[in-house]
Amino acid sequence: MPFTKSKKNSGLGRAIIRDRFKNGTRPRDGDTTLHTTDLNDGSSWTKLQSVTQQRDLDEFLDTAQLAGHSFAAERQNIKIVTNTYQNPFLLTADKEKEVITRHEENRDKLTIPRRPKWTKSTTAEQLEIDEREAFLNWRRSLAYLQEKEDFLLTPFERNIEVWRQLWRVIERSDLVVQIVDARNPLFFRSSDLERYVKEVDEKKKNLLLINKADLLTAEQR
Repeated sequence: MPFTKSKKNSGLGRAIIRDRFKNGTRPRDGDTTLHTTDLNDGSSWTKLQSVTQQRDLDEFLDTAQLAGHSFAAERQNIKIVTNTYQNPFLLTADKEKEVITRHEENRDKLTIPRRPKWTKSTTAEQLEIDEREAFLNWRRSLAYLQEKEDFLLTPFERNIEVWRQLWRVIERSDLVVQIVDARNPLFFRSSDLERYVKEVDEKKKNLLLINKADLLTAEQR
């Protein structure tokens, strides 16, 4: 015989939901009911959203914002731009071999952005400007590799706020751990991150943690 639903429990659930969302309002910042696990619409949440791919227009506007530029819309001036497009992921065997060789030769150019040097006398405003400028120069260096050196780059983090979190974690940590996939650990490992950790402080340690070892055979382990 199936159990009947408790009307009391059902009514309590509805009451909780009504109380949680009544008047369509959200708790104010500083309110004890404001939890990041419940609400994902705060400014901090938006800033830390990962951005690994962008449309050309979005990337252009984002770069302009980093450089402190603004643009006004220009209407009724239509210009059609044609371009012969070639899918960079469909390569012949010879072309693929050439690309791999070029990537290996220029591996040292693929770096992570560095945080500019700062002191206790550096103001928050000046540090903000310096960080944006350093990040913009890093973005430009990658764009140069794509356009001039014909590099095919995998998606990478384009949100400066995510990199700022990494900078601060490195500065405050004695040990930095990279978690890599055991099926191809060297592919996921960032040797430049390890160099940057040592640049910040020689006493800091790097640790490579190999994950998903259970997916390997006993011989591979």
